[in-house]
This record gives sequence, C-alpha cells and structure tokens, in this order.
Amino acid sequence: PVGLNYAAFLLLGAAMAADRPQWAERRQRLRAAPHRWLAWLFLGWCALILAFGPHYPETPSNAWHALRIVLVVWLALALARDEAIAALHGFGLGLLASLAIVLAGRTIGLPQFVLWDSLLLYQGNKSVADALLMALAVTTLTLCLPFLEGRRRVAAGTLMLALLALLAWVLPSRTAWLIILAAGGAGLLHQARTWKYRRILVPAAVFVLVLGAAIQLSPLGQRIQQGVQEWERQGVAQTAVQSGSVSMRHLMYGKTAEMVIERPFAGWGIGAWNQKWRERVPPDFAALSNMPHNDFLWIGAQAGLPAMLLLLLLVAAGLPHAWRRRDLAGCLGTVALVAMLVALATSSALRDATIGMTLWFIVLVYLRIALEEAPVWEPVLGIAADSPAPETA
Repeated sequence: PVGLNYAAFLLLGAAMAADRPQWAERRQRLRAAPHRWLAWLFLGWCALILAFGPHYPETPSNAWHALRIVLVVWLALALARDEAIAALHGFGLGLLASLAIVLAGRTIGLPQFVLWDSLLLYQGNKSVADALLMALAVTTLTLCLPFLEGRRRVAAGTLMLALLALLAWVLPSRTAWLIILAAGGAGLLHQARTWKYRRILVPAAVFVLVLGAAIQLSPLGQRIQQGVQEWERQGVAQTAVQSGSVSMRHLMYGKTAEMVIERPFAGWGIGAWNQKWRERVPPDFAALSNMPHNDFLWIGAQAGLPAMLLLLLLVAAGLPHAWRRRDLAGCLGTVALVAMLVALATSSALRDATIGMTLWFIVLVYLRIALEEAPVWEPVLGIAADSPAPETA
C-alpha cells in the first residue's frame, strides 16, 4: 500500500536528518551530483506556475508530487556508500519475500490481505509497481551472470528465472517486458565496448529465448495480442475502448498532447490535467483515470514544455556519466535510467507515488552507485574488484 511507501520515505528522511555527523558529506555528495541545478530549476519553474497560474482542486496534490520527485532524488543521492549497499540488500530481500509470498499463495493459498493482494493477482498500479521492480531485477541479474561463478551464478540464474516466470504468469505487465527489452538492450550496448562477443551472446540469447517463450506459453502473449487489437481498432474507429489499457492510453496521450500544444509555454496550471481531461472526453471516460500515464505529458500539460524538458533532463542527468563508465556500475546505472525513462513514457512512474517512491528510489540507488568512484557492485556480488569478467558465461 502507498502508505507504507510514505512511511518508509518519512522514516528514511528522519534517520538521515538525525545523523548529524554525516550532514557535511551528504551535502557534498548532492553538490557533486549532476542533478543539482536541474532539481532547483524544475522546482523553481513549477513554483512560478503555481504562483502565477490558475488553481484547481487537484493543485495541492500535484504540487506535492512535483516536490516529492525531487525529494526522493535528494534522499537517494545523499546516501553513503554502505547505505547504498544496504539498500541493494533490502531490494534483494524484498524480491525473495515477494517470491515466497507468490509461492505460498499458489500452493497452500493465502487469505486476501492488502499487503500481498497485488502480488497474487494482477490488478491496478500496485501490481504494475511490483512488476516494474522485478523487470529491473531481471535485467540486472542477466547482465551480471557473466561476472559470476559457481554457486553465485546458479543462485542469480535461479532468481532470474523465478522472477521471469512470475512476470509471465502472475504479473504479465507489458511495460515490465518492454523495460526488460529496452534496458537489457542498453546494457548489452554499454558492455559491447569492453566485452568479447561471447560475453554478450549469452545474455542476449537469454533475453530473446525468454521473451519468445513468454509470448507463446504465458498470459503475456494474450495481453500483447490484445494490445495490438486495441490499437488497430483505435486507429479505425478513433474512439476509446473502455476496457483496454492501450486504447485508453491512445486517447489520453492524444488529449494531453492537445493540451500541451494549446499552451506550450506555461501550460494550464499545476493540477489542471484532471479538469481539462474531463472537459475533453465523454462522461463515460472522465472518471477512468486521474493521470495520463505519461509523466512528460502530465507535467507538460500543467507547466508547459520547459517543465517537460526539465523533467527529462532531471531523470536522465546521470546517463552520460553512467555511459562513460566501462565497468559494471556504469552498465547497471545505464540500465536503471533507461528503465525509468521507459516507465515514464508508458506509465505514471513519478506522478503515481506507488511507483514513484519505489522504482524511482531503486533507480536512484543504482545511479548513486554509478556516481561512486570505488567499485560497489563487485563486493555486493562477491566479485574481486580487480578481476575481469570470465571469458565465457
């Protein structure tokens, strides 16, 4: 539940604020981060629109979401090295706990309970948030396989296959599989500059074979076929199909793009999207969503193209640094940022706190590690920091 996300957010902030000896080092890390001025420019522009633009019933909540996006950046990038490693351990434990819950639910059965309902049944944004985190983990594990040996490789491969099975049969999110393809491809391109072809071949083959099997043997294939049919019907009829997420996105993207085009500089005001959406669609569709499932369009409609550009730059600020690094930290930092950009373009991965306080935080932890000069992933995975990847995977 999103309340747990907020509780974790507040507790982390309180713990970091109480740790006075670390204040100076945390400020130094934030000053050195590539997000420093972009975060202030994004907040400053949104503050100007908030001060001089029109207000709506949703203005307070949307203004808070814009602020929260930057607060999560500051919290994650201010983490110390050992704290970032602890966050990775927590991420891994969360994945194992999720698999245990799903296994228990599918074997002995579990009663309905708010803490695990979204893991056992694919329903709503909470299931999407779980699936996107698992997609990032799958991509990470696949790209790490060539660096591991013995039991560690077996454990990583088993966890990867278990998560893939869960994404194919339990949480068949199309966005999650798009992240696996896009982020995995970005990771392979990153490492192609330093790996021999054999080290790229195995992860690439895993991506292709697993996707093909998932499409043929699991509910994912049916969801992809359904999405294609919805898009085709949308192109012919130009009317939204209420039961289809693809057709609804087609409608939302089109209407929101119209909002941006009509007021490209300052938008319609913070919190405007909900009212403008209701004014532009039939009553049957007006209450189906409170966000356009694309954060760039969401902020662009409300604060104009400058805010859209600043949000893009804020999210992608660490991408050049991660791409320049030739090691595992640079590879996985690139993977995480590409995954976040895909999620932003296809879901409300920042506007929706259910996703924007989980996926966004973990992505920033990956980036925090990529900004660290010393190796971090290597000790976490049990790899000698000065040892190259094995010749064969």
